[in-house]
Amino acid sequence: MNANSTDAGVLVGIRSGTVPAAVGAGTRNSAAIDRMGFDSCVLTASTGAASGTPTALSLAAKLQESADGQNGWSDLPGAAVEPLTAPNAVARMNVRLSTARRYVRVVETVALTGGTAPTLGASSLIVLCGPDEIPAP
Repeated sequence: MNANSTDAGVLVGIRSGTVPAAVGAGTRNSAAIDRMGFDSCVLTASTGAASGTPTALSLAAKLQESADGQNGWSDLPGAAVEPLTAPNAVARMNVRLSTARRYVRVVETVALTGGTAPTLGASSLIVLCGPDEIPAP
């Protein structure tokens, strides 16, 4: 197999960021994701239904990096999606990882205004791209 393969599945690694859930206002982090062997990724964030009739909502998502996947997390420059402000929406950001530390995680921030105990369906996904090596068939 080579980099010109039509089998796109060998060229990407799909990792869960934050699991789909109805969440209240606040911040949640994904587990650490080992990006070793990949030079870029696509960060996606999506909203689902809103409940509790909020008058305004927002979902922001960004990547942070760490050398060991446990400590020293810091924001990865240029690795944040445009905040989503409507239910059932998707945003994505292409991110270069060639100079990033070994581990990344998604930091998701939900803001909700008004309503009665409002929640927003939210999730994120990372598609790792540009593998150093193509697996053998």
